[in-house]
Amino acid sequence: MRTLVVSIGNSSIRGGLFEGQRLTGRFRLPYDRAGKPTAAVRALQGRLPRQADSAVLCSVVPAFTRPVADAIRRRTGLRPGQLSSASRHGLAIDYGVPAKFGADRLACALGAVSRFPGRDLIVVDCGTATTLTAVARSGRVLGGAILPGQGLWFDALHRSTARLPRVHQRERQVAALGQSPEAAIRAGVTHGHAGAIRELVRLVGAEAFGRRRPVVVATGGGLEALPPGIRFTAREPDLILLGLFTFATQSPAHA
Repeated sequence: MRTLVVSIGNSSIRGGLFEGQRLTGRFRLPYDRAGKPTAAVRALQGRLPRQADSAVLCSVVPAFTRPVADAIRRRTGLRPGQLSSASRHGLAIDYGVPAKFGADRLACALGAVSRFPGRDLIVVDCGTATTLTAVARSGRVLGGAILPGQGLWFDALHRSTARLPRVHQRERQVAALGQSPEAAIRAGVTHGHAGAIRELVRLVGAEAFGRRRPVVVATGGGLEALPPGIRFTAREPDLILLGLFTFATQSPAHA
């Protein structure tokens, strides 16, 4: 059984192919510097497998959901199912308006529940935005927190000041004592972001689970840029793909 999974994110399109239970291939197509997905959608056609038995996607960029679904259909002949809060995904969402809970966060929650069944969870997804999602062992999504990802911190400092340079996180910053504007910015963003994650894990965990200690699962493209001192129970780079696969295999109708 070959299952194609695709995630349309704020910065890139990610996808993978599961053969049976095993992820045998993956791809990532980043958007251009202006953040436009157009070129990535065009390139997608050549990265998709020609043969699959089923396909699912999730999207946080509504304008590109249809073009990506069409690309999958042209390549494979399949009409992909779509994961959303309204789907039969097996989780309960404690949001006043469940439809406002992001499909990417839902996919990561499904992946974490699949990986650690019967456990209280906090899922940390480091992407364009960094999100924390608390999931009770009963399968109820309790809520969480959203903060800017590291890239947005760098962009905001450059855009909102007269003289601070534009800095890109090309390498992990270990020292907190920066001795140039660039190094100081990298230190502040890297360690400040890590500190924010640590504090939010503590606060979200206390509010969601009390004295019970949750499993903290980290994922996302920004994970490698975090300093080595920040600890998670597990790092799962392909968590969103696993969540989409879980949805595809546990919800055959993809409703």
